[in-house]
Amino acid sequence: MDLSSEYWNGVTPAEREALARCLAKQLPSGFTFQAVRHFRLGEWQQHVALYQKENATFALIPSTETLLGYDADRPLEANSDEHESWQRTSDEYGINKSIGEYVAEVTLRVRRVELSPFLIETAAGELGWEPIGIDEPEVQSILREYPTQEQVEVSHGGASTRVRREQREIIAERSLSCTHADLAAQLAKSGFRFPTSDEWEYVCGGGTPTLFRWGDHVPCDRYPTDISPAEAAWRRQWILSAGNLERPAEGFASDWDYHHQPNGFGLLIASDPYKYELVAEIGVSRGGDGGCTICGGAGFFIGWLTLATAYFEEHSCKHDPTEPISHGYTVGRRVLELR
Repeated sequence: MDLSSEYWNGVTPAEREALARCLAKQLPSGFTFQAVRHFRLGEWQQHVALYQKENATFALIPSTETLLGYDADRPLEANSDEHESWQRTSDEYGINKSIGEYVAEVTLRVRRVELSPFLIETAAGELGWEPIGIDEPEVQSILREYPTQEQVEVSHGGASTRVRREQREIIAERSLSCTHADLAAQLAKSGFRFPTSDEWEYVCGGGTPTLFRWGDHVPCDRYPTDISPAEAAWRRQWILSAGNLERPAEGFASDWDYHHQPNGFGLLIASDPYKYELVAEIGVSRGGDGGCTICGGAGFFIGWLTLATAYFEEHSCKHDPTEPISHGYTVGRRVLELR
């Protein structure tokens, strides 16, 4: 069965669906073919075969030979807002570099890679939590003390209990002390693994040469965690009020959300700087810095930069493999190798 990008992109829609259905018959038990859908983000578009396993959706990534990384020799045509944001950041932190020099410093260089075909979950999930019953005393205590809050997390003795309310359902979880290697070993037992760093970068940006998967530019009037300038302004006032300022009942309307849209492979990826996404290489993560940049108020452009496809700043993307993962900040997605 030819699962190369060249073949996949060259056949007719009917032939593409026939191939996707044929593959479904060879997948492990529990996988079912869903559809071949067309996705587009920016200039990147792709027809993607989707498969279902329980509540998870997986996308077929055909084999390919492609270029990954950010080309530091390609002029970064930052707009005036991005230059202004960078100037404030560089002045405040004494960074004696241009915006282009800094971007080159915190991204991976261009290299050619060969990737075999695989299935990958379209959405990453939080790692390191186990479900517990809502009748447990600690859960009941949280429900009594916080009767209306949508999510509450309480920590005792190094462990955390989290209670969430979702569509009239109460979900209770307890944190597990586990390392990146522990989680990788658990995945291997079930026939899966994390994507390699190269695979992650490819499914994030699809080999597009732009800084972000949607293009080169970002709105520099808010961080990725704010859906509009109005929310960004409210959040600043909320901080100044020591958390006492109430959120407007009507909420805020989004006016820019490319980072929350499915990308050209139909994946939701690198959308929250507060989330590290684990990859196959133990001690390595991609797609965020745990929120360090935003918490430090480093500036809007640099706050977006952690979502760049080739972003790889050493202190943010490399971790002590012997240390337990950071709960609430660590996510991952499964990959099924296709042989």
